[in-house]
Amino acid sequence: MGCQKQILVVEDEFLIAIHVADIMADLGFGVIGPVGDIAQALALVEEATLDGAILDVNLSGQLVFPVAIALAARGVPFILTSGYDANGLPIEWQDRPILRKPVVERDLCRLAQSVFLAGKSVQELKVAGVHPV
Repeated sequence: MGCQKQILVVEDEFLIAIHVADIMADLGFGVIGPVGDIAQALALVEEATLDGAILDVNLSGQLVFPVAIALAARGVPFILTSGYDANGLPIEWQDRPILRKPVVERDLCRLAQSVFLAGKSVQELKVAGVHPV
């Protein structure tokens, strides 16, 4: 298998976090986390080499945007997850990829491949160990 793209999962609901991490691993991504709070996520953004992230917008009442800002500053693509649609986000985040909760496996697979593997052919994905849907 080639070098796995490393994806940070930031989600405070345990079952959702495990579900998302499992889906990403099944797609062939390396998973960092999951972590459930902003401080842990920011530490990983600083310490780890990340190729992408999946961020729950609301972490136990705290908004994840400090993590999104840190990722954006590093050019790391990310997907926001929320129980609300993009119109419920602050205007500066409405153009970012968003996945509505509850997380549906097929939707996450397609969005993750689109965001984290943009421009890769099916053959390149297979060589890298990623399983296209």
